[in-house]
Amino acid sequence: MDYKIKVTFADGSRRVLKDPSELTTANKRREIRVVFKDGKYTDLHLGRVCPKMGIVKVSTFGLLPEGIKLDKIMGWCYKFPHKTARR
Repeated sequence: MDYKIKVTFADGSRRVLKDPSELTTANKRREIRVVFKDGKYTDLHLGRVCPKMGIVKVSTFGLLPEGIKLDKIMGWCYKFPHKTARR
């Protein structure tokens, strides 16, 4: 994407979405929020990303189909921002 998509979710959190092609660089241990082109979103943990096949394998414990097509995803972000300072 050559432009930024800023999204405000129902819980009041605001995030800038990352390009779906960057899913291969996402941290597999952190929970991510995937936003679909129809405006819906879901929270999940990544399993594997197969960019050649255009499929994202997710581990949602049976809540979603095992794979999501990359062309249905508008963008993604981490659910919880990374903490930079310890208290």
